Amino acid sequence: MKKGIALGLAALGIFSAAAAAALSDRVVGYDIRVELDPEAKTLRGRQILSWRNTSEEAVGSLPFHLYLNAFKNNRTTFMRESGGAHRGFRNDPGAWGWIDLRSVRTSRGEDLSSSWRHIQPDDGNLDDETVAEILLSQPVPPRGTIVLEIEFEARLPKVFARSGYAGDFFMVGQWFPKIGVLQDGVWNCHQYHANSEFFADFGEYRVEITVPPRFVVGATGPRVSTRTNPNGTRTYVHAQGDVHDFAWAACPDFVEFRERFVLDSPPVETEMIFLVHKSHLGQKERYFRSLRQGLEFFSRNYGPYPYETITLVDPAPGAMAAGGMEYPTLFTAGTMSFLPAGIRFPELVTIHEFGHGYWYGMVASNEFEEAWLDEGINTYSEIKAMDHYYGPDRSFIDLPGLKIGDMFYHRLAVIGSGRFDPILRRSWEFVGGGSYGLNVYSKAALALLTLERILGEDIMAKVMRTYFEKWKFRHPRSEDFIRVAEEVSGRELDWFFDQVLRSPDKLDYAVSSVSSEKEAVPTGRFGAGAVTAGPGGEEAGQIIRSEVVVWRAGEWVFPQEIEVVFEDGSKVREAWDGRERWRKFVYRRPSRLVSAAVDPEGKCVLDVNWANNSKRLDPPKAPLRKHTLGLVGWVQHLLSLIQL
Repeated sequence: MKKGIALGLAALGIFSAAAAAALSDRVVGYDIRVELDPEAKTLRGRQILSWRNTSEEAVGSLPFHLYLNAFKNNRTTFMRESGGAHRGFRNDPGAWGWIDLRSVRTSRGEDLSSSWRHIQPDDGNLDDETVAEILLSQPVPPRGTIVLEIEFEARLPKVFARSGYAGDFFMVGQWFPKIGVLQDGVWNCHQYHANSEFFADFGEYRVEITVPPRFVVGATGPRVSTRTNPNGTRTYVHAQGDVHDFAWAACPDFVEFRERFVLDSPPVETEMIFLVHKSHLGQKERYFRSLRQGLEFFSRNYGPYPYETITLVDPAPGAMAAGGMEYPTLFTAGTMSFLPAGIRFPELVTIHEFGHGYWYGMVASNEFEEAWLDEGINTYSEIKAMDHYYGPDRSFIDLPGLKIGDMFYHRLAVIGSGRFDPILRRSWEFVGGGSYGLNVYSKAALALLTLERILGEDIMAKVMRTYFEKWKFRHPRSEDFIRVAEEVSGRELDWFFDQVLRSPDKLDYAVSSVSSEKEAVPTGRFGAGAVTAGPGGEEAGQIIRSEVVVWRAGEWVFPQEIEVVFEDGSKVREAWDGRERWRKFVYRRPSRLVSAAVDPEGKCVLDVNWANNSKRLDPPKAPLRKHTLGLVGWVQHLLSLIQL
């Protein structure tokens, strides 16, 4: 009991002192000691948790995420929703994972071990144990603090859904009991769902990781000390403030590289740490280059990277299910031993996952409820960065005969999508993982690219910088982003966001038909005069009547521009509010119409069918044949890539 009191007071002292230089409102403090048994695939841990009640009401219970219990059996909410598959990988039914609370005590020595129970706030599934509630004998007063000492044991699953092991490779994410977020006096602590990611309060972490001496370790934050223990194991101590999670990785086959990154404007200085698996050393320069690009692009366009370190973890062969995942100051990338330079998968994943350090790490939105605020904004940022460094027409794939930009890749996902879900929906309420992915990643990113073309690139850049600066180290909601966009642009944008965030419909405008005919020679009787049998006041054939019909094929209503081109080189630009189902434009000119196009500058990248955006009179047959053959070749290349 005295030991628990001493540990609790020490934790309070550590976190109170650290808070003086805090960038965030450090609601929580974690002091964790954990030991890995690589043979049993288990963790034994003890944590001292300091939690501060930020509300004006006393709090009588504390909910905790026990995420590893999502992999405990085939009846958990995660396994029921996913069917045992995640991002193309399946779980190993012989290698379950779980976490057990062994004891819970207060800093006063009070034993709360029998006062906790599993709860299911989202779906009532009694087989799901990913949330536990601890009942307190004495409520935490308003603005008061409680310190708990929690002992736990966990078994990691065979690597699946971001976390676990593959041989001697260990990716340890969502591994400790993590307290929920108290918002407006109500706990936000959702179960672990197949589509959702995570949400937690900012705080201070100090973690001691003990492993056998052959392991190379990387973790959130800088390493503050290392020691060799009497039994031969080694303990690595990492500490980081102003983060809301902690993850680490260990593998004997990691080769560690460290490199300083320095930027003058804005001023940035951090240490890049690369844990590259020995089988992927041929790809390390690609990792180095793309992480430098990510640091430079995000720092210059959104705000300077503030942490002392950034760690890239390269998963081992057979552990790709742990790849492409973000944690504060640490992320997992992914590659293959032999990957052509023109397939920019390592670059895209590195820039994307680093970018999450901004839109998930520092701007800590609730991914359970509004995933687009991280995934969509980050995918938009990824497209901007990839286009900047590699060119918009080849930023994803640049091979002979096949060049695909990152934006076009995301358009492919949206073009054939159904009208099942809006972008703004709680993550587990989407009809399926496909709908979740295309909406919160691709569709949301295309929406922001469309907004950029409406507002102008400079205005949109200011929107993004302002949003990051205003909401870093806080928990914004969708209305906060909308408010920033309206304030910066000086425009009312409800018409835009009400459609793209809250409606499952689509944007599709088309040129329905074009025609151009010589007006008939005037014949007949005009007014009270005699019958006219020949040309009238205008020479026959000099006036041509052209007609363009544009059509709103989708349900979303967006203002449109229409460009009409004539044979003499003249052009006409028309403005249409886009509200009616169709609109007809008629011209009487001496020149024949050549073509008509809706949205000629391609502002509406959300438009699901650019192929119907324009029409020509008598389109040439040779170019059509050329484009058809090119499309066939492109499809063949794409199918071969899918088999990689």
